[in-house]
Amino acid sequence: MNRLQQVTDYVLLQLSEGRWRPGQRLPSERRLSESLGLSRATVREALVTLKHQRVLYSLPGSGHFVSDLQPTDRLVIETALNEDFSPSHEELREYRFAIEAQCAFLAATRATPEQLKAIERAHRHLKHVHLKDDLKAEGLADARFHLAIAEASGNRILAHSLTSLFALLRENVTLNIRSLAKRPETRLRLMRQHTALFEAIYYQKPDKARSLAQDHMVFVDRILAE
Repeated sequence: MNRLQQVTDYVLLQLSEGRWRPGQRLPSERRLSESLGLSRATVREALVTLKHQRVLYSLPGSGHFVSDLQPTDRLVIETALNEDFSPSHEELREYRFAIEAQCAFLAATRATPEQLKAIERAHRHLKHVHLKDDLKAEGLADARFHLAIAEASGNRILAHSLTSLFALLRENVTLNIRSLAKRPETRLRLMRQHTALFEAIYYQKPDKARSLAQDHMVFVDRILAE
């Protein structure tokens, strides 16, 4: 088990067993660091991941707090703590293929001006890190781009589903990018696909957005298979 997972599992265990309740403030990063024998940087990164998964939230100057967990959140927690649950690349591919094309279609139909700006910022950041040789950062930016699209879908179940699985999505995307890194021309084409998808959503072309999202997943699968 890596160090980040150690922190995440510790927090999820406290929630699963009811030791930490919704609205309750977590121990400070320093105390968690001392309790687990890990660096504060590791603890901080794990807490940020849990915030993205909406398990936690933070208040400036006050620390981290437990979110008001819904039944679906508790299912995610129990699943995360189940050591036998290790989704395959194929399972994640099927999940992403099913959900992301529909999210793109709905985002192109329903996104508010503020949500379009959020997608634009995520796309701009993805282009920025793409130019750097930091595959982990690119994987994170890629995942956040797709999350921004899901959040603009106007369907809270779709958005919540993808957000709850953020960590798995990030790892899956990063793995894909690492596999594609040996072929720079392929990574460039991947970036162009992201740009085309962004433009279809931004200019409200739902059918094109859905088609581009599907083509994007098919392309990644084909290249990885090769």
